[in-house]
Amino acid sequence: MFEEDDCQEKRTFVKVDLVGNDDFTWSKLKSKLTQTLFELLDTKINTNSGATVSDEIQRITTNVIEFANAKLERPSIENQKLLAEIEQILANKAKKLAETRKINAEAEKIELDNIAQKLKIALGLAKVLANSTSDPEAIIFIKNIEEFSVIFTQENKLIG
Repeated sequence: MFEEDDCQEKRTFVKVDLVGNDDFTWSKLKSKLTQTLFELLDTKINTNSGATVSDEIQRITTNVIEFANAKLERPSIENQKLLAEIEQILANKAKKLAETRKINAEAEKIELDNIAQKLKIALGLAKVLANSTSDPEAIIFIKNIEEFSVIFTQENKLIG
C-alpha cells in the first residue's frame, strides 16, 4: 500500500503493476485506471451506514485478523482450562489421601488401645495366679509384672 502525495488528502491504495509493450498507451491509461480504482473504493455500498467499499474491505480485514487471533488463542485457553482441571483433580486426590491417613491413624489408635486393655487384663490375671503360689520364681515374676505394669501405664498415659 502506498500513499499518494499529489492529492490534498492522503489516500491509501493498492499498487497495481502492469507491463505492456507500449509505454505511451500505458502512460495515458495509468491515470484513468488509478482514478477508476479510487472511485471503486469510494463507492458507497451501504446507504444506511454510508459505508464504502474501502470501509468494508477494512472491516473485513479486521474481522479476519480478529478471527485468526481468536483461533490461535483458543488452544491456549483450552490448555489453561485443562491444567485447572488437572490441578483440581490432584487437590482432591491429596485431600482424600490426607483423610485416609487420618482415618488409618484413628483406627490404629483404637487398635492399640484395645491391645493395651487386653494386656492389662492379662497382666492382672497373671498377678492373681502368681499371688496364689509361694514359688520364688512366681514372686520374682510378679515383681517384674508390677514393674512392667507401672512402666506400661506411664507410657500409655504419655501416648494417650
